[in-house]
Parts: sequence; C-alpha cells; structure tokens
Amino acid sequence: MVLKVKVRLKVSQNQIAWLFRRGRGLTGLKNLGNTCYMNSIIQCLNNTAILVAYFRNGQYLEHVNRSASTRGAIAEEVAAVVRALWSGQYRFIATRDLRNEVGKQQRAFRGCEQQDSHEFLTILMDWLHLDLQFRADAPPHKDSLAPSEKAWYEYTKSKESLILRLFYGQIKSTVRCTVCSKQSVTYESFSNLSLELPANANRCSLSDCLKLYLSGETIPGWNCPNCKDKRDAVKKLDISKLPPVLVIHFKRFYVDPKEYQANAYRKKQTYIDFPLEGLDMRQVAPACPGAAAYELYAVSNHYGSMEGGHYTAYCKSSLYGKWYKYDDHVVTEIPASDVKSSAAYILFYSSCGPARAS
Repeated sequence: MVLKVKVRLKVSQNQIAWLFRRGRGLTGLKNLGNTCYMNSIIQCLNNTAILVAYFRNGQYLEHVNRSASTRGAIAEEVAAVVRALWSGQYRFIATRDLRNEVGKQQRAFRGCEQQDSHEFLTILMDWLHLDLQFRADAPPHKDSLAPSEKAWYEYTKSKESLILRLFYGQIKSTVRCTVCSKQSVTYESFSNLSLELPANANRCSLSDCLKLYLSGETIPGWNCPNCKDKRDAVKKLDISKLPPVLVIHFKRFYVDPKEYQANAYRKKQTYIDFPLEGLDMRQVAPACPGAAAYELYAVSNHYGSMEGGHYTAYCKSSLYGKWYKYDDHVVTEIPASDVKSSAAYILFYSSCGPARAS
C-alpha cells in the first residue's frame, strides 16, 4: 500500500521499510465474545502503512492529548495492539485492555452483543483524532480563504492530527429553492463516505453508488430564506476535499417498511463491483483539489443478517504484497479474486503514488 500525505513524520522511507520487516503483521485477534466487529476494523487499520509506522516508531507519544475526554487512553491501547500485531511473536492476541477502554467510553461496546463495525469505526476515528492532536499553524490570511478552506479551518480550530490528515475529507452541501433558486451552502467533514445502494438491485458497482450519492435529492418543506415560506428544494452533495485514505461504507442495513413500527432491520445482499486498483475519483469529484486514483488495501466484510452475523477483514499486506483473510484469530492467504463479494461492507482505499513523509 502506498500513501501520499502532507504530514511531518520523523521516519524515512528506509525506516518505514525496516519497521515493516521486523514484524510479520499477520497476527490474528481473539474473539472476546462477539468482538469480530472490532477485530475486523482493527485489522483494516493495522494495514494502513503510515499509521502503523506512526504507532510503531513511538512518534504518537509526542501528540497524546491528556486533556481529551478519553485522556489519550484509546490511542495508547490501539498503539499497544499495533505493536503486538507486528512483533512477529504471536499467532493471535487478545485485545482485552482495548475492549475495556472502549467500553468505558461507550456503553454499547461493553457487553457481548454484536455491534456494527461501521459505527465502531466512525467513533474510533473521532476518539483517535481527539487523542492525538497537535496544534497546526493558523493560515496567514484567514479572512481571504475560500469558503471550503474557511469551513475546514473552523472545523479543526488549528487542532489537527495524523488521523485527521489521513482519513478526513469534506462534503459541500448545496440546497436550492425550486421556486426562486436561492441557494444555501454548507460544508461538513467526514471520516468515511456512507453510500446508499440502488433500490432493488441484485448487483451494482461502486460507481453506481457514488453517482447516486452525488445525484441530488428533493427536500419538501424547506424554509427558503428568500421566499420566507416553505418550498420544495433540491439538495446536492459534492466532494470538496478528498483524504489520502478514502473509506467507503455501504448502507446495507435498512428498516423494513412492512415492519416499521417494530423497527425491524433487514440487510441488502447486493453484490457490489469495486476496483482493486485505479479508482479514479477525478470522475466524481472533478473540482476537488487533490483528486487522484486510489487502490484498495482493506475490506471489512459482514456475513449473515442482523439477527446473526459475522465480521471478517480482507487486507493486502504492504510487506508481502498479497491479500489475507483475517477471521478473528485465524489468518490465511487468499487470492485477489476472492476480495470482491456480496459481504463487502466497508472499503479502505489509499491514494496512489510514492509514499511521502514531509
């Protein structure tokens, strides 16, 4: 896996290669009672090369934020897991300390009930960003920034992190009144893109899902500031900032309209065709600076239904250049042809090009 990211890391290309040679990175994670959702996400993150180097060389210690709500504890436990997974000493390890710390911060993760890997990933990204903050220089001419850049600055408040710079992007939301054409533009940050699947489709492509996400939707009863009345409006999303690591989530779970009052969830088993290499985001985000081609390096899979399911991870080793299946404590090599399946739930892509640490 290769990444291009503008962040000052105290590690050279040779040091990154050495860090990865020292450990195998093919260590499993013991299931501690329906913790496969957590294991799947940890293994995907454990195959994010720059993030692994950051934890393994100890640089993260310079950024641990003790004033955060988690007091830096989540970052420290994740770092400990990463170091153990790359030590080359174990076939599998148990992440009890990380699980206990996660449970302290979020009640839903305390018990042995199955949880959603996407929900866990989203919360974990926010925790790690808060835990590993450093103060960045404020832009010299803040008032003259473009709207998207100003919104990004207001979001970060000059408190950035490697997590933010690797995983976070920005969406531009434009709401337009269908009567007077008055527009309202806002910007929101994201750590993953959550995409709807085409209705009643047994098979679709990632391109179909991205087009659906960016196609726009009608919003009834919008309070138009110009008309001073409720109007129909069109809401259009555009990607205004792409991260070096693009995480894409498919909305497979939905409330069954036939059992709406019972809040019964169902799962779409749609097969989604997605590229392992050459995902060209310039086609869907032509105005986005830094839009580039991406290559897949990890997948969080979900098998089964809401009532009974199981999570695994498929990850491409940056050390061996091969794909592996991480099924809790068991790790096995798989052919690249097996990576695409109807179980694909979350995709992890990295921007193509030589890795940079500058």
